[in-house]
Amino acid sequence: MVRLKPRDDRFFKYFEQLAEAICEATDILKVFLEKQTDTTADLEKINEVEERGDNILASVMDRINASFVTPFDREDILMLARELNNVLDHIQGTMEKIVIFKVGSPKDMYVLKLVKTLEDASAEIKLAVSKLPHVRQNSLDIIESCEKIRSYEHEGDYLYRAGIALLFEKTENVIDIIKWKEIYEHLETTLDYCENVSNIIKGVAVKYV
Repeated sequence: MVRLKPRDDRFFKYFEQLAEAICEATDILKVFLEKQTDTTADLEKINEVEERGDNILASVMDRINASFVTPFDREDILMLARELNNVLDHIQGTMEKIVIFKVGSPKDMYVLKLVKTLEDASAEIKLAVSKLPHVRQNSLDIIESCEKIRSYEHEGDYLYRAGIALLFEKTENVIDIIKWKEIYEHLETTLDYCENVSNIIKGVAVKYV
């Protein structure tokens, strides 16, 4: 029977650090949208978190080449690290667009609901990642978390469609429509990346039980 034996625990630490960075970036984005706090300071903070994620990914790639025995397939390790970092990159990209476009406060609640859904998905990613070091014992819990992440992605699809419909219905300024449509699309794509993460984690849970 194939078992997951974490010979190099550092990879699990890297995954946890990436998941934590995702939650931190999501919180920065959420607080900014809700309270319209200091634009420059918040963008700088989220940029620092995104840069930290890039550095963690680079560490994963360096370490995987130096490790003789990895906790699971090298391909799975790299895929998971890259997809976690993709989520982080897109959260930062959303914040960047909001700042560059100078859109101000959201014109409806669907943007905030999308960010809340992203917050829930991020928390579930963090939970699933935390259970990977003991995947055999935690396989059912991990799979359950992955299903929740998928459900958040589906909820995001609904919120995206509803938000876009309301945007075209209620917004007269064409430039505002273009700006907010791009922000909606970026948030929806971020949730797509969350689902990619869940698919990889679920694959690992099934493969190494």
